[in-house]
Amino acid sequence: MPHPTAPLQIRPLPAELRKSTRLGAEVVLPESMTLFDPKLLSETDQQIFRTGFFDNGVLVIRDQTGIQPHVLYDIADLLDPDHLPYHSGGQKQVTDSRNILSQNNCSRIPRAPQVTVIGSGHVENYEGIGELDLQHLDQSSFHEYPLSEQEIADGLTRPYRWHMDAALYENLPGIVTSLHAIEVPKVPKQRLQFPQGEIMDVAAGATLFFSGARNFDALSPEEQEFALNTTVHYAPRAYEMIRNCKASSDGLTIENVGRETLIPDLPPFDPEKVHSFPMVWTNPSNGLPHLQIAGCCVYSLTTIDPSTGNKTVVSELAEVRRICHELQEKVYRPENVYAHSWQKGDLVIFHNRGVMHSISGQLAHFKERRLLWQCNMASSTPPKAYRQGSQ
Repeated sequence: MPHPTAPLQIRPLPAELRKSTRLGAEVVLPESMTLFDPKLLSETDQQIFRTGFFDNGVLVIRDQTGIQPHVLYDIADLLDPDHLPYHSGGQKQVTDSRNILSQNNCSRIPRAPQVTVIGSGHVENYEGIGELDLQHLDQSSFHEYPLSEQEIADGLTRPYRWHMDAALYENLPGIVTSLHAIEVPKVPKQRLQFPQGEIMDVAAGATLFFSGARNFDALSPEEQEFALNTTVHYAPRAYEMIRNCKASSDGLTIENVGRETLIPDLPPFDPEKVHSFPMVWTNPSNGLPHLQIAGCCVYSLTTIDPSTGNKTVVSELAEVRRICHELQEKVYRPENVYAHSWQKGDLVIFHNRGVMHSISGQLAHFKERRLLWQCNMASSTPPKAYRQGSQ
């Protein structure tokens, strides 16, 4: 009789990494598979993978050097079968200097235009791309009150900007983002600084995550009720509007009002394509509520009183930002943040509608190069409100 093949397994990361985050598990591939290929998984393994993805928020598959770029969007086929055939950021990479998303100087892979090359350093003749000067963005250029040069020299770092991968205009945010490490620099560890004074040791360039479900649990009953009945309206051409703005020291919001690009000065837009989403999204597998707010891009809020149906609109930008920040800062503690320490060959797959993430580190201070692939396919369906009355 043939020897049975060991099935795919999902193993939660060690407790010292998971802490209170609710995030992080390692995928142990079936013994017949060395490089991950979602198309070759059995139906049973596909279901184990889906459940593990939605329950753990962040999945890690080690030693994937050699996978083809199309694997990253094959993952989307498995987890979001109805996704659209292009990246959520659009069919072409953002290069307009008026948009903050162009500042990393990234580029799409010609043979896999859904996959973006990101990282730090100069690259020539890579994957059919003639030349790249990749920028690893950090708090120095985007925070209102950045770390001093001495603090950076002492190894401190912060999140750059907490976000979901979402255009917030026209293309709906994807359900899954995949990241694959091609080159990882060997540079000293750094220390993540929190507003309350705590310090957390992280690998330089670690990708940071916190769970929207953990964030919802951290709210008071009154805050949960507010969030469940509130819709977030995002700024028109949000990334163009905030291109001159500066973030708070935790990377969760914009610190001050006044630097926003005025609406008449924005690129043309269709108001019907500007996104509004419920503040709390439903996990499609386990049904848990996730607080999901792209805090730097918020514009107004609409809250419905469930007992009367009356609507309250908050349109004063400083107040909108204050409200959203007050809800999200409750989760931003060391015990709630998973910091992925990159190794060459890592494939990290995260629930883009269930977690928030951020760049960290000061890699621009080092000569070593970093290369990663990133893929987030536009979804065809909007996030589902945890409470259907939220509009």
